[in-house]
Amino acid sequence: MATPSRQPATPAPRRRWLVALLGVAVASVCVLVGFGIGAYIMLVRQGVINPGWTEANIALSQQRASSIIAALDQYHTDSGVYPDSLEALLHDSLKTIPVPVAGVDHWSYASVNAGQDFVLQFSANRFDDPTAWYESAHQQWFLQDGEGVAAEDD
Repeated sequence: MATPSRQPATPAPRRRWLVALLGVAVASVCVLVGFGIGAYIMLVRQGVINPGWTEANIALSQQRASSIIAALDQYHTDSGVYPDSLEALLHDSLKTIPVPVAGVDHWSYASVNAGQDFVLQFSANRFDDPTAWYESAHQQWFLQDGEGVAAEDD
């Protein structure tokens, strides 16, 4: 009695074609993920997006600003006007200017109303959206996001 020959479930040429197709698919996914990660890192470095813009980091940045605000108020008390720049506070009031931990790592500052008020601001990205700022005239923080502007209670 002759035994019937067994046929493989999938012929060898067809199996090789499927393995090659699977390899191409995996390689394509890896390339796309690599491009995505690279683009994300580039956008973070350019300040377009900032993963550190969280409620906790905003609160910590506002806490860091308290020493700057106190130094600005002391400068105003001593000279009758707020300084033109934060650098004027160095040496006399502050040894260094603390940087915000939320958003880009610098403050925007402006003396307004002929030196009688100031605005101190930090932003999530280089496009100033979202933004948190302190107005000396109101002695209050404000937060602007895509929804609008809200005053924050101290």
